[in-house]
Amino acid sequence: MEHKLLKNTQNISEKKLTLICLPFAGGGASAYNQWIKELHEVVTVCPVQLPGREDRIMEKPYTDMNILLRDLGKEMKDTIRGRYVLWGHSMGGKIAYELEKYMEGNGYQAQCLFVSGSRIPSLPETNPIYCLPDESFKRELGRFEGTPKEILNNQELLDFFLPMLRADFTMDETYYSNEKCLLQCPIVAFAGQDDKEASVEEIKKWELYTKRSFEYEIFQGGHFFIREYIEDVIQELLRQLQRLSS
Repeated sequence: MEHKLLKNTQNISEKKLTLICLPFAGGGASAYNQWIKELHEVVTVCPVQLPGREDRIMEKPYTDMNILLRDLGKEMKDTIRGRYVLWGHSMGGKIAYELEKYMEGNGYQAQCLFVSGSRIPSLPETNPIYCLPDESFKRELGRFEGTPKEILNNQELLDFFLPMLRADFTMDETYYSNEKCLLQCPIVAFAGQDDKEASVEEIKKWELYTKRSFEYEIFQGGHFFIREYIEDVIQELLRQLQRLSS
């Protein structure tokens, strides 16, 4: 089977933990390139590449979380061999949670769900931008720190990427669920102490979404602390993964 969403699947092994990494809005699989290099001795890192970016730039992006979950869930079932862990930052945290719900409903179970800079499903976006006119939407993108300045400062580039960015924010900001489905796997939450999109107090509420253990780690930085303090994040993740692998 051709894997369109999951990258690096050729290195999946039953003997090693597989780490599935879900992207933030506007992000691509390349955001996890450094993780593949630095974590390869402990886990096989498999980033998810959504359409509309990088090597899938000409494909139509998803705007509906349910359709994405259907496609990604099928690939996961066809691909996963042995133990796996899910990671998602911001929008990716919501996708990762819903993906694990799907997987558990199909007889699978992650060793752990890592959510980073992501609010719980029952907290709606208080200041959505997906529905704004183009010029207002472009201005608001800078608030999230996820879109490279090279794109934000280049009108032609920004116009080219606008459909993908709006699609991601539509999928992210229209996602909401009051149904509190408790996962069978532990949850570990990562938070930036100065994150204005997902505060530390909001991050702590992920404890309500698991029947198993919960813990949280606080890092310096804002919403994209995973970039600002990437080495700290990788070292803590490595510590957690080594514990899960033992």
